[in-house]
Amino acid sequence: INRLFKMHTYAKSKKGAYTLYYKDVLEVLSNPFVEPFVGANEVVHIIKTNNFTFLTHNKLYELNPNQTDFFKLIFDKWPDDVLGILDKISVILIQIKNNLSKNLDSDKVTLAFVFEIHKIINQLKNYFLKAPNVGNIQNLYSIYKQIIDSAEVSFEGEPLSGLQIMGILESRTLDFENVIFTSVNEGKIPFGKSQNSFIPYDVKREYGLPTYRDRDAIYTYHFYRLLSRAKNIYLIYNTEDDGLDGGEKSRFITQLKVEKLPNHTITEEIHNAELPNIAYHSLKIEKSDLVMQRLKEISENGFSPSSLSAYVRNPIDFYYQRILKINENKEVEETIEANTLGNVIHNTLEVLYKPHINQILSVFDVEQMENRFESVLREKFKEQFREGDITKGKNLLAFESAKRSIVNFLKMEKENILKGDEVVVLFLEHEFNRFIEDERLPFSVKIRGNIDRIENRNGTIRIIDYKTGKVTASDLTLSNWDDFLGNEKKNKIIQLLSYVFMYEKEVSGLPIETGIISFKNLKNGFLPFGFGEERKEKQQIITPEILENFKEETVNLLLEILDRDTPFEEKV
Repeated sequence: INRLFKMHTYAKSKKGAYTLYYKDVLEVLSNPFVEPFVGANEVVHIIKTNNFTFLTHNKLYELNPNQTDFFKLIFDKWPDDVLGILDKISVILIQIKNNLSKNLDSDKVTLAFVFEIHKIINQLKNYFLKAPNVGNIQNLYSIYKQIIDSAEVSFEGEPLSGLQIMGILESRTLDFENVIFTSVNEGKIPFGKSQNSFIPYDVKREYGLPTYRDRDAIYTYHFYRLLSRAKNIYLIYNTEDDGLDGGEKSRFITQLKVEKLPNHTITEEIHNAELPNIAYHSLKIEKSDLVMQRLKEISENGFSPSSLSAYVRNPIDFYYQRILKINENKEVEETIEANTLGNVIHNTLEVLYKPHINQILSVFDVEQMENRFESVLREKFKEQFREGDITKGKNLLAFESAKRSIVNFLKMEKENILKGDEVVVLFLEHEFNRFIEDERLPFSVKIRGNIDRIENRNGTIRIIDYKTGKVTASDLTLSNWDDFLGNEKKNKIIQLLSYVFMYEKEVSGLPIETGIISFKNLKNGFLPFGFGEERKEKQQIITPEILENFKEETVNLLLEILDRDTPFEEKV
C-alpha cells in the first residue's frame, strides 16, 4: 500500500499526462502480492530493455495489452477525492485477500496483516467523512503513515493447542505446563520507576493515588501466578550491558533462587554467539561430470580472451559466467553506463570507417567522417539507450563526452596521415578463431574473439583494441612471463596476444604489433604491447618467440581449467 501511495502520489504531482516513475512501477510489479496475479514478467522485461524512465498511463497499458482486472485496479488513475482513493485501496485489499485465500498454503499471519490494514483504511474513511475538506493525496499519505507506524497486529492461534504468544496481562487466570518468559531483566519486569507523570510520588502517596509500587505489585502477582502450575519454565534475560538497566537480571529471578522451594530444580546457562576463527571461507567448487562436459562444449565453441582473463582474475567468476551462464541482471539505465557508452563509440567508429575498408585513408576521408559522425553517434545512442533521454543531465554529459572522444580520435587520425602515415583498414569488429593444439591437452581448444580493428600502417600490421576506460603504457608492458598470468593488472595483454595468435596465420610475412587506443588517454595515441626488461627498450614487434611463449602460458592456463582435480577456487 505504501508503494501504491508513492507511485500515485508522484504521478499526481506531474503536470500534464499521468506519468509514473519506472522504479515505482517496478517495485509494485515485483511485489509478491501483485506479481503472480498480473502477468508482470513481460512488462518488466520491456521496461528494462527499452530504458523507459517515465511511463505515461497509456504507455503502460500499451506494454501490457492483456491486462487482468487486478492490473487495472493497481494502475488505474486514482480519483481526485480522498474518499475515492480510500475506496479504491479498500477494493485492492479485498482482492489481495481473495488472491491469498485461493492459495491453501497462504500464510495466516499475512492475512492478519491485510485485515489490520483494511481496518486502518476504514478508520481513515471515518475520519475524512467527518472532515471531507481536510486533504489531498499528500495529506492522506502523511496521515496513513502516522497511523500505520503505530499499528499492531495481534497473533491469534488455536487457544487449546500449539504455541501461544501473549503479553503478561493476557496470561492471567490461565495455566500452562511449559512457560517461556523473555526479557526478564530489571526495568522490564518489574517496570520500576518511570517519569511519565507530573504528579510527584509523595503527593500520590498523600492522596492515595496509585504509584509505581502498585503497578509492580500487580505484575509481581501475575508473574508468580503464571509460574504456579507450570512444570517447565524458561526465564530468559539479556546479560549484555547496553544501557542503564541492561545486563541486570530481574529481582524476580534472584527471589526464586533465594527462596528456593524443595520441588524447584534451577539450572543456569549462558549462551553466546559463537565467533568463528576464520571470518570467511573462500568458495571452492569441485568439477563434476556435467562441468567437464560443459568445459568440452566451451572448448569446441571457443574460449574468448575475456573469459580467459576472467578466469585469471577469479575462477569463480568464470564458473558463474561461462559454466552456469549466469548473466548480470538487466536494469533500467537512468544514466548511461560505461559499457553502453563503450558500445556506442565502438559502433559509431565501425559505421564511419566501414566505407573505407581496404582503401588507403586520405585526409578527405577523415574529414567526411568528421562531417557525419554526430548523426551516426545519435543513431547509435538510440539503438543502445532506446527510450533513455540524452538531452539533459548526466546523459547529456555522457553524449558530449562520447562526441569529444570521437572528435579527438579523428583529429589524431588526420594528424598522423598529414605526418606521412599510410593507413589501410583491413577489418573492423571482425570475429577470428584458431585452435590450440598440444599433446598435453585432452583435445584441441578453440580460441575465438572479436577484434575491434586491424590495419596496415606503413607496412606493419597493427591489431587494435579500443578501450573507453583509462589505460596506460605500463599496463601493456611485460618484463617476464611470470607476470603474464600471475599479475591481474596485465590481463589486457592476454586479450591482445590472443588476437595476434588468432590472426597471425593470415599475415603474409609482414611484421605485427598490437596495442590499445584508450579514449581517456588519447593524447598518448596508440599504446603498443611491449616485452623486455625494465629500463630497457621494449620489443614491440611480435616475434615468433613471444608467440611461442604466449602459447605455452595459455596451454598451462587451459590445462588448469580443464583439469578435473583442480577446483574452481575463489580469489579473496
